[in-house]
Amino acid sequence: MADLTNRLLKALASSDAAALQPHLKSVQLRQKQILYETGQPITLVYFPTGAVISLVVDLSSGASVEAAMVGLDGVLGASAALDGRKSLNQAIVQLAGSSLVWRHR
Repeated sequence: MADLTNRLLKALASSDAAALQPHLKSVQLRQKQILYETGQPITLVYFPTGAVISLVVDLSSGASVEAAMVGLDGVLGASAALDGRKSLNQAIVQLAGSSLVWRHR
């Protein structure tokens, strides 16, 4: 049984958490590991429990900028459940650590 230490998962109703829990797998993420590339399909949804993930946006000038960070109070890739099948930005692990992962079809 997965440890629901992600704050977003902890905030779910117990019936919703129970339905999701069998589909979650605990993984270790490495620093600088690229989880998504811009425009690529989203197949995994991450619920960080120890890792911090940066969302990086490419600018038209060729530069890139960190637009957001996702940690133990968030989720990465939830748009896949809302038919947002492709990543709008690059996601890179900024701080190595654990995460729960759900594989989206």
